[in-house]
Amino acid sequence: MKVSLTLAVLVFGLSFLLSADALRVLTAPEGTGYHYHVVAFLPDDTLVVARGRTVELWPYPWEAPARVLEGHGGKVSAAAVSPDGRYLATADSGSLIIVWDTRAWTELYRFDSHSFTVWTLDFSPDSTLLASGAFDKTIRVWDLSLGLEVLLLEGHRSWIRSVDFSPDGKRLVSSSCDGTVRIWDVREGKLLSTIKAGVDGIYNVLFSRDGKTLVWGNYEGDIKFYNAATLEELRVIPNPQKPIYGLALSPDGSLLASAGFDRTVRVWEFESGRLVAEFAGHTSHVWGLAFSPDGKYLASAAKDGTVRIWELP
Repeated sequence: MKVSLTLAVLVFGLSFLLSADALRVLTAPEGTGYHYHVVAFLPDDTLVVARGRTVELWPYPWEAPARVLEGHGGKVSAAAVSPDGRYLATADSGSLIIVWDTRAWTELYRFDSHSFTVWTLDFSPDSTLLASGAFDKTIRVWDLSLGLEVLLLEGHRSWIRSVDFSPDGKRLVSSSCDGTVRIWDVREGKLLSTIKAGVDGIYNVLFSRDGKTLVWGNYEGDIKFYNAATLEELRVIPNPQKPIYGLALSPDGSLLASAGFDRTVRVWEFESGRLVAEFAGHTSHVWGLAFSPDGKYLASAAKDGTVRIWELP
């Protein structure tokens, strides 16, 4: 289904794209919608989404799933693709993490140390480590050459919503429903810094592609940019339609996508904060965001049970 409404908008001399024209809308039978947290791309533009206890792989141009991965006992709640494309990690509401070999689509590892839902996964830049964060307030780091847990990071006072490795792999940043952003030393396994980032949950935090900037969206609706070394605030993009649930960086780091409570997906220039595009069409809160590897498309997943693919201007 494709609804066409695309406008070039001029506001105060600045132009941006306003569109309700999704290139593709993935829908599922009533009662079995796609999970609002799970959306990712493989290197060949295959889209990774989750429905119930299964993971679906939709090859470009995303007309139908080519493969369905089974093995989870709970609803799939998180997914991440390794930078080298060799691994897909998925996690569920029962705390199980499965690492898949993307060449043979076989299970490599099952990790089950968390308690309750695993909400976030991220691979290190060299694809040797996997970090996970869960409802149990802990972050765990797994060595994929050994198939073992090598770090347990504790300190957040509420559930973990996001983890992200720095581009050099030396640090890990996390965000939580306790309203803080924390930076960890991966080698030493110790806490480096804690930032009071909002009055309520911080649902997503990211390093910039050069590792010099941290960016997160808060419950109040602001997107904040901080110097990753000095922890000084650099700039803020205010959003009156609070809160912000999802963030994603384009592959080259030049664009930042955001989404949340107001059901609209927005794309910003990372450095200037200029609004590039707005995409409307979801009928409930938007959480999951992912750019395609070539940066031409953006996928969004929402609580309306749909996944939408947008073509960027």
